[in-house]
Amino acid sequence: MAASYSVLGDSISTFKGVVPPENRWYYDAGDTNGTGVASPDATWWMRVVGGAGGKFLANASFSGSMVQGCGFPAGRDAARARQLLGPNGEAPDVVLVFIGINDYGWGSPEAQAAGGSEAAPKCALRDDVAGADPAGPAGADAVARFEAAYAEMLDNVHAVAPDAEAWCLTLPPGRVSGEPGSTFCYRLRGADLQEYNDAIHRAAQRAGAKVADVAALGFDYDAIDGTHPTKEGMRQLAALALAAMNAAEGDDAGCEEALRDYPERLRSRRTCDEACCAGCPHASITEHRWTCVCAHQLVGA
Repeated sequence: MAASYSVLGDSISTFKGVVPPENRWYYDAGDTNGTGVASPDATWWMRVVGGAGGKFLANASFSGSMVQGCGFPAGRDAARARQLLGPNGEAPDVVLVFIGINDYGWGSPEAQAAGGSEAAPKCALRDDVAGADPAGPAGADAVARFEAAYAEMLDNVHAVAPDAEAWCLTLPPGRVSGEPGSTFCYRLRGADLQEYNDAIHRAAQRAGAKVADVAALGFDYDAIDGTHPTKEGMRQLAALALAAMNAAEGDDAGCEEALRDYPERLRSRRTCDEACCAGCPHASITEHRWTCVCAHQLVGA
């Protein structure tokens, strides 16, 4: 019998009509955002399920959500884990966890709430929000807070699906579609992207979950805005996920096969070594939004 798969993520893993109706979505059949992703079959997660010979069960993704936060829709909220169950309450055999880019992007749930994000939990403390800088560097404890919340999220996943195999995907850099070189901001709020990926490794190890280290493969993926994958970017993310899962299981041949057609031009490369992107003229961070696009990287490419 084919294994059943559920997904826990943010906007990159959403699709209208597949995620629960109370969840915000980014992708839809009308291709509202012009990515070319107009059906669930074109998403990275459905490609992974098909590539693994599995069957899809449920998608608990919520556009804009962080792992951190004091309530729904934060990934650490128990309600998100319950959304992994099937229509009759059946638990998945496998859970694909791909979330954390909004933690990296905002730096803290207080900054997300202060920035007016519609994905910020409604129970955010007003005093905390009032003192947060939605366009500034993250605090010194940002990564530690993320790791603790990620570990709690995995505990919740285990509580609703105790026999499920959880795969945690690390966070790979996106590249603005059509650009010849890397465009990613690697220290958006001061903490390096690798620090967040290291935190995912530690939280997963403590929870007994597996890690698909897609970031370690060293490739960008094609993204319309540097973060949200295009249709081709979805294909690339699926290849990275399957390759990383095979690598984690010691299947080097399977890893190589998954990456056989991956464009060499999408090799990740850093050309900027600024300590923090917040406040840098090359990066785009405003009070109400952020993008992982570095103009210096564009020039350096």
